[in-house]
Amino acid sequence: MKPLEGKVALVAGATRGAGRGIATELGAAGATVYVTGRTTRTQRSEYNRPETIEETAELVNEAGGLGIPVQVDHLRSGQVEALVARIEKEQGRLDVLVNDIWGAEHLIEWNVPVWEHSLEGGLRMLRLAVDTHVITSHYAAAADPER
Repeated sequence: MKPLEGKVALVAGATRGAGRGIATELGAAGATVYVTGRTTRTQRSEYNRPETIEETAELVNEAGGLGIPVQVDHLRSGQVEALVARIEKEQGRLDVLVNDIWGAEHLIEWNVPVWEHSLEGGLRMLRLAVDTHVITSHYAAAADPER
């Protein structure tokens, strides 16, 4: 039984971790899942981890769904807007949004007084944690089939 068969999902930040697991389970439930992130087989993000969006898409396929990898930097409004336009063109709608973007662990400074932290790194961490979600939600909400 595939309760999400015929449904279209976007897992923003599906390269690794929870996003990868959520994308795989959506695939197991039968969904078409657009998996996004900055790391591909040919290009790593600043986070420099080996996992890729293509690997996640393959896991979605193996689980029984359809995984579609799309490289997107969710801080870049134009890239997110183009992603949602592509989903609407290819699928006609977007049913599920999972905002699982982060990728800033490398910016955390433990056991350092806050005034000694990198201001630039701290602001980048906030942008990766907050702005990416706002940008993605802004464009994805416009693709809501119920609006």
